[in-house]
Order: sequence, then C-alpha cells, then structure tokens
Amino acid sequence: MQHTRAFYDKKYVTGVSLALILCIGAAALSACSDDSSSNVSDEPTKSSETSSLEVDEKNHTLTWTTDNAKDLCVLESGNFSWKTISLGSTTESAKYEFRGDTLVLYPLVYNNGERERFGHMYTGGEAGNVYGTWKDIFCDYDPQGKSTYCAQGAAFAIRTLTLSKGKRILETEYDFEGYNASKNDNLILSELTADLFRALKGTMELYIPGAFLNDSARVKSLIQEYKISTTSQTKTSIGFKMDGKEFSLKYTDAEETLAKDGSGRLNRVVKLTLSTGKTVCNLDFERTFMEKDLCKAENKAFLDTEKEIDNDGNYVEHAVAYLVNSQEDFEKCVRSIATVPNSSGSEGYNDELN
Repeated sequence: MQHTRAFYDKKYVTGVSLALILCIGAAALSACSDDSSSNVSDEPTKSSETSSLEVDEKNHTLTWTTDNAKDLCVLESGNFSWKTISLGSTTESAKYEFRGDTLVLYPLVYNNGERERFGHMYTGGEAGNVYGTWKDIFCDYDPQGKSTYCAQGAAFAIRTLTLSKGKRILETEYDFEGYNASKNDNLILSELTADLFRALKGTMELYIPGAFLNDSARVKSLIQEYKISTTSQTKTSIGFKMDGKEFSLKYTDAEETLAKDGSGRLNRVVKLTLSTGKTVCNLDFERTFMEKDLCKAENKAFLDTEKEIDNDGNYVEHAVAYLVNSQEDFEKCVRSIATVPNSSGSEGYNDELN
C-alpha cells in the first residue's frame, strides 16, 4: 500500500536542507478532533544557522562550515537533563549559477560517484552577484530536462539565505498558526479509517499518520465492496454493520502539529476506539519531538532515545521524542474481532521518527 509519508514528493523537491522544507498540500491533510484549539503557540518561530563561508567566484562554488550545537535531553547516570551539546562541525559545498535573476545551488553531494542532479532555487538578490539575501521559493531546477519542479500546496515556512564575505546565514520562520488553520476534521473519511475497514476483512496494514490524510474515495469504495451498512456517522465516529457484526469506530483525539524545535517535523496524537459487542480495542498513540518541558524524570518510560557523537568523540545518549504507542496491542485486539482471520503483519510506525 502506498502512503504519503512527507510534506512533499522527493521526485519534485530535492536539494539543500530538505528537512527544512514545509510545503504541505491541503488536499493531503485531514486532521483533528471537533475541538480546533491547539496548544502550539500562534506566533511564528524562527530558527537560524550561521556558518563560515568561502566563495570561489572563478569556479562558482560555495563552501560553508557550521559548528553544530544542539539543545538535547541528555541521559546521564539514569537521569535526563536539558543541555547544550557541541556536536562538532560539518562542511558542505554547492555549485552555483544564475538563471536570469534566480540563484540556483547544486549541492556537491556524491552518490556512487554521481553529483546531485537538481539545483535549489532562490530569488530576491541581484542577478550575477551571489552576495545578498535570497528567498527560498521551494523549487528545484533540472538542468538535464531544463525543467522546474516546485513543492505543491501551501507553504508554512519562509526561508532566507544571506551570503556575505565570510558568512552564510540560513533563517527559517515557521507559521504554526497557518499550519493549524489548514487542516480539516473529517477523520472518518481518512486513510486510517480505510485501513481499519481492511483490517476487519483480514488485511492488517495500519498507517497511523493516515488519520491526517483524506482518502474519502477509498473509504466509500470499501463501504460498497464490503457491503457495509452505516447506522450512524459524524466527522469523528461511525457505526456500521459488516458480515453480520455491528461495529463502532470513534476517534477521541487526533492532532498533528509542527514540532517546536524548528526542524519542520510533525508531532502527532491519534486516539481511537474500535468496538463490537463487549470488546473494545483502544489505540493510543502520541509522538512529540523533544521539548525542554518534556525532559523530566516522570516521562522517563516514554522517552525514545538515540546516540550521537559529540565534539570530543564521546557518545551522547539523548531523548528524541516523547512516545506512547499501543499499536501492537491494538492490532492484536482488532484481529480478535475481525470478520476474516488476519495473520499479516503491520508496517508499524518505526520509520516515522525522522
């Protein structure tokens, strides 16, 4: 089963710092409970990265070195604490060219001996002069096909690149309010609802972020294919009969927000019940990327960790996210009430933390 796992199609959006691109197609989103309130600040948040810069105007190349320091929830002696950790420096480079008044940067990243094909596009500076302030337009240029590809949908970030003698500054401003306002709330017509119908017919492929993806065509198609009769329906709940059994599906919470760390990643909460008779299957999922107020002892059992090497060559174990995930138990429960025996595995959620 194919899923939309990111804000953009990598076929069309490649180039420098992909993780920071925040272009989200409104048609790809379906979210939230009937309560439209959010605990995310309505004020845009700006992140900034400063690097030393070398410009080779003869060969049209940029080389920049960034000293990396991160605020991390560090695990030491069994306890978590919020610290700034130096992670050494990274050096990157790009070839640049001008297409009219547009600056195009081709990352000098080699994969199997081949250089990155696409160039990322910026406007707003002076044609022919690489120095100045350039605005990212979230488009890529393909010199082979002489074509331009742009991310689809509304943009929820403004990114500017300032290049001066010896210095490179990349600033990104995130629009949390705009992102939250973009979502609609018909969860019953989501991809996850379609997955749950299929699970009751023996195919267990639950994609939790599917709660935020509108898939009304497939939901309606499965209702016809499985001869499902609907007894009640709202934007967050549905009562239905299938294969002689009565079921109730209710989303009690569903929220998708931009992470506060300025990474462009998504926090997600999905809670629902699927029941028949006296059996109630509960899905409880919450993934929030690390924030200072989550870095405390009482959350220890729910902090998902990874290791990085610091500037001194030591491994630093730190929490990446607050994670609650009952998917495995939920799937066992759903198998027990399915109208068709279900033995297939699920895709799970392991790859959604990046």
